Parts: sequence; C-alpha cells; structure tokens
Amino acid sequence: MDTWLILEKELNYYGIRLVGNKKCQFCKETGTSSTQGILRTIKEFTKEIKRQKKLLLFLWEEVIHLLKENTNEPLVCDEKMINLFIFSLKDMSKFLSCFDLNHSYFDKQLNSALNRDINSFSREQILKLPNYKISIDWVHRYIHKLMYICKLLSYVSVGQESIAKYLMKNAKGISGPWANLDLPQEERVWPFEDDYLFGREKDKKRQRRYRKGFENYNNGGSVGEGHYWREIRNEPYSWADRGSEDPYAHRSLLNR
Repeated sequence: MDTWLILEKELNYYGIRLVGNKKCQFCKETGTSSTQGILRTIKEFTKEIKRQKKLLLFLWEEVIHLLKENTNEPLVCDEKMINLFIFSLKDMSKFLSCFDLNHSYFDKQLNSALNRDINSFSREQILKLPNYKISIDWVHRYIHKLMYICKLLSYVSVGQESIAKYLMKNAKGISGPWANLDLPQEERVWPFEDDYLFGREKDKKRQRRYRKGFENYNNGGSVGEGHYWREIRNEPYSWADRGSEDPYAHRSLLNR
C-alpha cells in the first residue's frame, strides 16, 4: 500500500481530510467545518495540547484537595464503591510511577491516602474520587491522541513526493534478524516510539532478574549476590565415591 494513502486513511479515522499537500479539512468544536493549512492546524492542536495539560494539572490538584478533607462522620457506603475507591487510588499511584513521578508531591499524597484507614474517608470522597480518576485517564488519552495527530500532520507537511523516502529512511534503523523484511512491504511506514506505551522502560527495569538481591540497596541493608541459578551437575563431588555421587549419567548406573 502507498505510504501517502496510509497517512490519508489514518487521518480520516480521526476526522481530518487532506486537501492536497498543504491543506486539510476537519470539524471544529463549534460543529463547523474548517479548511486551512497543515502548519496552522498543527499550531492549533499544539495550543489545545497545552490547554489540556493545564486541565490535567487542575484535576490532580482537585484530587489532592479532595483527599485532604477531614471528616468525623461515620462511613456509610456500598462495598462496591469502597473497592472502586481503593482501585482508583492504586491505579493513580501506578499512573504517576510510570512517568517517574514516584517522589513527587502528588505521589506522596496518594501514598499517604493509601496508608490511611478506609473509615477515615467520607462518603463524598469515596464517591467523587473514581470520577476524577476517569477524567484524568480521559484527558491523558486525549492529549496523546492530539500529539499523534500532530505527528501525522508533520509527516504530511513533508510532501507527497518525498514522504516515502523520509519515512523509509527512519525505518532502516531497525535492527534484528528480520529487520529488513518489512521494508519492501512498507509494513512500518513511520517510526514506532515508546511514547504511546508509557512506563514501558520503567517496567523493563523492574524485572526480577535486574532487582533480585538488590532490594535493600538504598535502605542501608545488606546487598545480595544477585541471581544464582543452581545447576546440580556443576556441584563438586567426591571422586572416590563417584559411583554414587557423580551427577552425570554413566554406564555404572545401569548395574544398580
């Protein structure tokens, strides 16, 4: 499939129709259709991204303000809502850890809330927090969607004639035994990045093979030897008693 055609189809999916190489048509929030230049559209989406980031920060501040409220009222709430409240707290804490914000102000406040007794929260807090969590997830996904559209439009701005060479040049950086298989097929028409799989590098570093034995590295405790795989065939044994202690199979075992 032609690279330019794939870009057109991808942008059509998000409601943007290309008009030549320099213009595009899309529907604005007011419901009116607008046709304007690619670069101007990128600037508008960039402004919208900044506005959404401010909204995201405002939502996090509202969450912290909600969790700081103290109440002496007895907790009267459905068990399902309590479980949803706890899940929302844990998921928001995981959200921050994926962006290396483990020791940020928001992360400290969430951890403080996770260490509190559930009876210390009011019914209003338990009912409102899941709504904030859903709003934060939605705004975050909307920001990444706009960033993805801006990247596609930046590829369009290169031009239809040179777009294939531009993207194929980036694709040649792929390494591996099957690296060049997809180049003639144009399977990867623009470079793949881990920006849309947030926290992926963090998950790699948290693998057990990299952390085993070093759990107390920064806590003043003793450091282990790391991962040790015991292979019984490599253990020492007495040569005089090799008939019974030798872990390797040999002919004398047939006479036992």
